Amino acid sequence: MFNAALKEHLTGEGTTVAYCWCLTAPSGLSLGFTTHDHSITLLGKSYEPGIGLDGTQAMAQSDFQAGQEEALGFLSSDSLSEKELSAGLWDNAEVEVYLVNWQNPEQHQLLRRGSLGEITRDADVFRAEFRSLAAKLSEPKGRQLSHQCHADLGDAKCGIELNTATYSRQVSIIGKEDGNRLIIQANTDISTNWWSFGKLTFLSGPYANQPLRIASHFIEQGKHKLTLWAPLLLEQTYPVSASVSAGCDKGWGSCQTKFQNTENFRGFPHMPGNDFILAGPESQSAANNGEKLVG
Repeated sequence: MFNAALKEHLTGEGTTVAYCWCLTAPSGLSLGFTTHDHSITLLGKSYEPGIGLDGTQAMAQSDFQAGQEEALGFLSSDSLSEKELSAGLWDNAEVEVYLVNWQNPEQHQLLRRGSLGEITRDADVFRAEFRSLAAKLSEPKGRQLSHQCHADLGDAKCGIELNTATYSRQVSIIGKEDGNRLIIQANTDISTNWWSFGKLTFLSGPYANQPLRIASHFIEQGKHKLTLWAPLLLEQTYPVSASVSAGCDKGWGSCQTKFQNTENFRGFPHMPGNDFILAGPESQSAANNGEKLVG
């Protein structure tokens, strides 16, 4: 229900309203910006003037797509830097947009709630796509006919408990090679590729509490090395403690040998491919002689 006091204020001869944007990153960091020229305290949170975020005209799509609304901002605040945006720390950040009477912030109304989508930058200006909650309705749901598992490691469908010593550990990262390769101290019982496709979370520094996806894990000259999907653009001091969890390539082989969890496998590993279906039967060939493929 729309705030009655704010509604009465809007019907008056003059209004003193401004927009307030609350951004909450996946790490839990929360920032507030306003289009007003002074700070506004709303619901116990301070909203910064100056750079703010300026919303463009909102256009909703009938098929629940992200729409054409954007947030336009200038990188002139210490609280929101270009490096942080480039590093992805604000990707998928939760967004709340309020209309506020800046003379009496108790008169406020939540207008929209969603998340940040694609972020583009041009010099000191950035544009962030605003994705409404309705956009989630367009995401694919249900099972997919695929050789790979469609469950995520550790979720309810998978059933693996990641918060155990077998799959998650605290390690010390002692250095970095190139832009996205880390050198870690690890126990000798960890084999190569154990952490491939897993997640790494720094316990301190600019990336603290921000899960980072691991592309590969290998051992080189006795050193465990992790390659991240995205480079680390922010300055991080080493050594630093981090938690790292095992990864899964969503294949039947990994599910069978690495996790012994085939009863929860959510793919179809024995589904014939296009080449098999198009090929004619051959009684003399083991490739397609009419016998069952498995068991």
